[in-house]
Amino acid sequence: MEPSREYIEKFKRIFKDTYDKELNDQEATDSARNLLGFFETLMKISEQQAKMERKVKKEPKGFHIINDVYNCSICGRSITGDESWYDRWGAKCLLCQKAVDDGSVPGFICKEKDGWYSMWSLKSKFGIKYQTVGKLVRQGNLKARIVLAHNSAPYEYVFLKKENPHLIDPDRKSPGRKSYDKHREKLNKIYIKEKMTDLKKELKKKV
Repeated sequence: MEPSREYIEKFKRIFKDTYDKELNDQEATDSARNLLGFFETLMKISEQQAKMERKVKKEPKGFHIINDVYNCSICGRSITGDESWYDRWGAKCLLCQKAVDDGSVPGFICKEKDGWYSMWSLKSKFGIKYQTVGKLVRQGNLKARIVLAHNSAPYEYVFLKKENPHLIDPDRKSPGRKSYDKHREKLNKIYIKEKMTDLKKELKKKV
């Protein structure tokens, strides 16, 4: 998408006011083009998400994902068609969907990513090797929610933070930092909403 001259000049003014640096025409054009492309992508994602949520209201028990590829919100596996399921908790593979259905893992973890640890995050945050996890679970030092494979072997481990309070996240933020980040996130949402509005107007000009 090619930004209009008016949009480029507006971008140059905003950049100058924000960073106290002037961009030449080529720099401003490239940056404005990238920004428009970014927000166009956000619009497509938002529209697709809204479409899926509307379908969930009509089919509350869920449905297979057709003509698209998602990642399971628990194990991260790429899924589509008969290997997928989408409901109010989002996209899941059939193994993780079964675990949610039978209560092995709570559905909220699909959307609240900061409420639990995966095997990978235990390794990256705490240095706990994969081979050690099973031992700690057997010893009772870690409480795991387990997604089972078809042969009943463990497929995915989920460690709820509230069930493992002894795991002190090194990235955990202070109340003051959380308040700051929450405020910043609110401002970012307002900024994105304004830019989406500008982009829609820009797209209408192109039609």
